[in-house]
Amino acid sequence: MPDQKKLTVLGGSSIATPLLVQEIAKQPERPPFEICLVGRTLDKLEKVAAACASMAGQAEIPLKISFETDTRRGLESADYVLNQIRVGGYPARAYDERFPKQFDILGDETYGPGGMSNALRTIPVVLEYCRDIESVAPNAVVLNLTNPNSYIQYAAAHYSAVNIIGVCDSPVGIGEGIAAILDIPYKELWVEYVGMHHFGWVVKAIWKGKNMMPEILAKLEQVPGLPADVDIVQAVGGIPTSYFKYYYHANRIFEKQKDQAKVRAEQLMELEAQVMKDYETAANELPDALLQRGAHWYDAIVAPVMLAHANNANEVYTLNVVNRTTIKWMPEDAIVETPTLVSAHGFTPLTPASAPPDLQAMVRLNAAFEMLWVEAVVEKDQSKALRAMMLNHLVRDLDQAKAILKEIWK
Repeated sequence: MPDQKKLTVLGGSSIATPLLVQEIAKQPERPPFEICLVGRTLDKLEKVAAACASMAGQAEIPLKISFETDTRRGLESADYVLNQIRVGGYPARAYDERFPKQFDILGDETYGPGGMSNALRTIPVVLEYCRDIESVAPNAVVLNLTNPNSYIQYAAAHYSAVNIIGVCDSPVGIGEGIAAILDIPYKELWVEYVGMHHFGWVVKAIWKGKNMMPEILAKLEQVPGLPADVDIVQAVGGIPTSYFKYYYHANRIFEKQKDQAKVRAEQLMELEAQVMKDYETAANELPDALLQRGAHWYDAIVAPVMLAHANNANEVYTLNVVNRTTIKWMPEDAIVETPTLVSAHGFTPLTPASAPPDLQAMVRLNAAFEMLWVEAVVEKDQSKALRAMMLNHLVRDLDQAKAILKEIWK
């Protein structure tokens, strides 16, 4: 039997963590694992760990659950670190989703000024964790799930020495939707994504040697939840992530949001309270309320990528990586989301399909303001912060940028 591996989960007391353990437990080919949950609130951590232990008990291959409130102890001997912290919890997310409305801008935890507020709060905390990882587990592979993902990854890659990879299920979701339209197995598709986290397009889908995009674009009316009008998607020639509803239809989304009594985070707070209550009585099964929450990212990308690395599987996943020379029209130190070969030797980004000039310009702008904002946060540079705010896709003018900074830059 191969040597045991250790995964340390930062933010391990998340109510969704048992779904991660459940996914790893059912894998038939993997090394034995210890999963150490690191959290700050002992009572919540103990309940989540107990639910995780129930899932681990169903595994055929050894799977041990431990938990720690001491981060450095939890990181000892870690081969993998999953970062899924939420700084400030759901109340902070609720703020990010609510405050932009006073500026007639839609609210979101990763997009627009809300995402910048989230990054402002989260980056310093993540960098403190990076210092611990550098000291205690310098060879660990860090999988970042914390939003806003590419801001966080750029900060960690630019200001620390940790080996960090960004994971997101959005490209998988697009690929699965395409496969459903074509009525073929998703695993038979070669899907090429161009762009960044929450800001890119699937521009090519190969099945049995044939590019199926023309057929897909002709069937866009069948795509459930298409985030943009059919005409712009067909004009671009690629399927955008769901977050492009905020880009192409910011006016429509704002009209829907502005009079909502509750933001998404407040709904999730209620769900979290119910799940934590259910954990006290659940035995060997997960609460129905948790299944309502869903956590597609664990089975779609987090567990598969970690196990592909552990098993030297040589499989390709769409991941967030430092660009270097992968995409020639992007800055070398930008974080890009691109097909990436995963093996025990590391993560090798593959050059994606070409993109038209307008998409290139949009992605470069997105990278520019994200990178500038991260630098402003770390360096506490308000001048850079103002420049970054002016580049945000949803900010209209300098007066608005100054007003938003006055609200969040503290």
